[in-house]
Amino acid sequence: MVTIFRELFQLGLGEFYVLLALGAFGIAVIVDRVYSLYFKYSIDAKKFFAEVQKRVMADRVDDAIRLCSDAPLPQVIKHGLMKHDMGVEAVEIAINEKATEMIPLIERRTHYLSMVANASTMTGLLGTVMGMILCFRAVAGVEPSKKATILAQGISVAMNSTALSLIIAVPMIIVYSFIQAKSQKLVEDIRTVSQQTVNLFRIKEQKQEE
Repeated sequence: MVTIFRELFQLGLGEFYVLLALGAFGIAVIVDRVYSLYFKYSIDAKKFFAEVQKRVMADRVDDAIRLCSDAPLPQVIKHGLMKHDMGVEAVEIAINEKATEMIPLIERRTHYLSMVANASTMTGLLGTVMGMILCFRAVAGVEPSKKATILAQGISVAMNSTALSLIIAVPMIIVYSFIQAKSQKLVEDIRTVSQQTVNLFRIKEQKQEE
C-alpha cells in the first residue's frame, strides 16, 4: 500500500490528490456519524418508554419530561409530553412535528459515504485510463529494448490508481451499510415509541372517562 502511494505521489497525477481528498472527506463523515449515531443519539428505546409509561400512568408527567435527554427520541417524546394537558390529539400532533424535525438529523450526511465510494471508484478508473494513455505515448518514442520496461512501469502506475480507489471505496461501502442500518434503527425507534406514547395517553384518557 505504501508503494502505491509513493508511485502515484511521485508521478503527481491529479487523480491521486482527488482520491486523497475523497478519502479524508469520507473519514470525517464516518467520525461524525459514528459519534452521533452510536454515542450521542443512541438510547435503550424500550427502557426509556417503560420509564415514561410508569411516570405518565402515575400522573407524574413532569417527571417524565425531566427524564428526556437531548437525543432525538427523547426530544420527540418530550415535545408530546409538554402538550399532555391539551388532549391526545395535541400530543400526537406535537410528536409528529418534532419527529419530522429530528429524523433528518439522524439521516443527514450518511449519503455522502455512498457518494465518496462511487466517486473514488470512478476517479480511480479515470486514473487508470489516463495512466495507460500516457504509458503508450511514452512507449511510442523510445528504443525497442526499453519499451517493455516503460510499459511495465506504466501499467503498474495505472493499476495502482485502481487499487487506491478500491482501498478507499470498499471500506466506505462497508461502513455506509452499518451506519445506514443504525440510522434506520433509530428512526424506527422514534416511530414505534411515538405511537406507543400516543396510545398510552389514549388509554389514560379512557380510564379517566370511566
